[in-house]
Amino acid sequence: MILATLVIVLLATSGLAIAQGWGRGPGVPGYGPGAWGPGLNLGAEQTQKMQALQESFFKETIPLRNELMAKKLELRTLWAQTNPDQEKILAKQKEINALTAQLQEKATKHRLEIRQILTPEQQAQMRNFAWGPGSCGMGYGPRGGFGPGRGMGMGTGFGPGPRW
Repeated sequence: MILATLVIVLLATSGLAIAQGWGRGPGVPGYGPGAWGPGLNLGAEQTQKMQALQESFFKETIPLRNELMAKKLELRTLWAQTNPDQEKILAKQKEINALTAQLQEKATKHRLEIRQILTPEQQAQMRNFAWGPGSCGMGYGPRGGFGPGRGMGMGTGFGPGPRW
């Protein structure tokens, strides 16, 4: 009887959790107070400029990110064959490396543009945050969605900017 009651309670409460969905919460991650780093105290104009840069960067890199994901899927397919073709795999890996390098270059340029919006004091504070490759600071991180501390989901660890 106790086990049956426990199962019913678990089923009822799990329905409530599922009803909330898998969303990312209110608003768009990466925007709003504290999104660029704690204590930066961005002004309204700075926030607006950064949001515009973020959106521009995200839109500009969509084709590159999509191509990169497609190449990675192609590589996975090559590896899944019974007798993988070494030359095809190496060629596909070179294509992926080239796309990754292009994306990293765009991310670096984007970080530099973001820095130009900050005051010298804010730039000094920003140096305390992890902005380098592989960091989980603002922008591209190791994995996940866009917003602080996450990444493209491809394990590349780029700098700031919207991620998917």
